[in-house]
Amino acid sequence: MSPLRADALLAFRPPTVVAKLLPRSAACPLSLRDLLAARAGGAPFPLVRASTPEVARAALVAAAELDSPIGLELAPGDRPEPWFAAVVRAADDFAPRLPLVLAGSVALGAGSDEEVERARREVFRLVEAGITHLVLDLAAVTEGGRAAALARAGQAAREREIGVEGLLPLEAGRATAGTAAALVEELAESGLALDAAGARFPLPRSPVEERAQARHLVDLCGWIEGTPVIRRGPVTPGLLDLLAGAPLAGCEDGGAAAAAAARARGEAGEGEAPPLARPGQRRAPPEVGDRPEALAYEEVAAFVERLGLGGSAAALAESLWARLEER
Repeated sequence: MSPLRADALLAFRPPTVVAKLLPRSAACPLSLRDLLAARAGGAPFPLVRASTPEVARAALVAAAELDSPIGLELAPGDRPEPWFAAVVRAADDFAPRLPLVLAGSVALGAGSDEEVERARREVFRLVEAGITHLVLDLAAVTEGGRAAALARAGQAAREREIGVEGLLPLEAGRATAGTAAALVEELAESGLALDAAGARFPLPRSPVEERAQARHLVDLCGWIEGTPVIRRGPVTPGLLDLLAGAPLAGCEDGGAAAAAAARARGEAGEGEAPPLARPGQRRAPPEVGDRPEALAYEEVAAFVERLGLGGSAAALAESLWARLEER
């Protein structure tokens, strides 16, 4: 990536982010909305659950080494201010000018006035802390009330040019085309549009289930064409191979990196996330710290490579540069 193109990326940082950064910082947190609009290829954008500094550092080192953009996600309820500070420090040290998304999520509950007001306050705190992508869980909000709840809870994000993703309602434990289309239509009737739709899926437990999920996701993208779809939940290497060429906007690691770090510490991992990397597949570079961080690095590297994103950061920078020249 040329220095000029790399510096152009910094112009896309949201004002709330720039206000939190040190002078001359080259950390590059961007809105996922801008990155999806500038995507040059079809590979899904990678999102990693990275609530701890060690997993965030490991993800940044792996992404920089592979020249891939990366998204880091804060766990719901965690304090965003120290997390943001730790992530941008690591980005300055290990991944300057690398396209980076910082995501936070908030649940709206059943959508009562009290729950939406609580969510609105949480969203405001996340946005003010420097989050660049907001995930709103609308699954339990009753049909007919979702547009009003989204408009009120997500106001701070929209006012500050932060992309908003809505988690799709579930049917039999997964997002379906019918529920997705109903939500998108309801929001459109109120003049609202999601920057992305989050589709949660369980862990596929066989090659047959992997293929079924991949087909289901392709169908889902077709049903709500025009709204980028992000797959969320645990993944397998086989499923990632299938999704690399799918029309998905993004894919979450399902907690694979965090689970690997937890196992190395002798702790219970998060959810059902299985390992994505083969033992000894990649040696961690010197800047990666202890064993938990090294295993998280291996998982993120395998995740990015399976999705076919190696070398994609440079193409993304070129696309953003072209958009900047058009302004």
